[in-house]
Amino acid sequence: MKTFIFLASLLRTSIRASISVRGAFILETLLMLGNNLIFFSMWWIFFRQFETIGGWQINDMAASMAMLSGAYGISNVCFGGVKNLGLIIINGDLDPYMTQPKNLLLHLAGSKSRSKGWGHLVTTVVLLILGGFKASSLPLILILILSGAIIITCLGLIVHSLTFWLGSIESVSQKYLDSLFVFALYPTNIYSGLLQLVMFTLIPAGLIGYVPVELLRAFSWGKFAFLISCSLSFLGIACFVFYRGLKRYESGNKFGMRL
Repeated sequence: MKTFIFLASLLRTSIRASISVRGAFILETLLMLGNNLIFFSMWWIFFRQFETIGGWQINDMAASMAMLSGAYGISNVCFGGVKNLGLIIINGDLDPYMTQPKNLLLHLAGSKSRSKGWGHLVTTVVLLILGGFKASSLPLILILILSGAIIITCLGLIVHSLTFWLGSIESVSQKYLDSLFVFALYPTNIYSGLLQLVMFTLIPAGLIGYVPVELLRAFSWGKFAFLISCSLSFLGIACFVFYRGLKRYESGNKFGMRL
């Protein structure tokens, strides 16, 4: 219970900070929304010429982008601090976090909220409306989006935690995470063979967009259990990699306060 109270307090503080500059917050949100809708309009034009791709129609594409945008939105709004993890490790700035009697990993992940995440969340709402999804499916949609958010956040934790072993790899880590977003924008069933396996493991775009859409199309407890178990597996791997790497951490001898 204390952990949830701490997380709620941390998120409230970081979200307030991210929206404190109203003009920049609104502009970034609108730009992200516009960017996502422009990309979706390209798919709409494509499906006007070709009714299906890999068995998917325009509504399925809208669902996939809604799942992806929602997952990225929650990850950026609630756990935007993950993107700073590599720099924090390199600069030896973990010290102030480690001296406090709080969950270290939660504190790091929730220490920053990124306003562009709200643009993704607004995109999710718009796409769900355009896709004509019923209110009765919203509980399942929320669970699927949360599952995707866990996977995205955990992937960020894993790749940035590799800094403990590999040193300064921020640019490589960010390119990897960007590639996940790009691959997830396309139906995973258009890939085959080894590449499709990669889409569910090394670049798990299929777990963020494809599987959730398939569950919305035809719910299956087997697929649902598979998705949830994968999300929990990524969470376990992320915690293991971070705390394993933490043993190699060398203090930067920097002291300060973190709220």
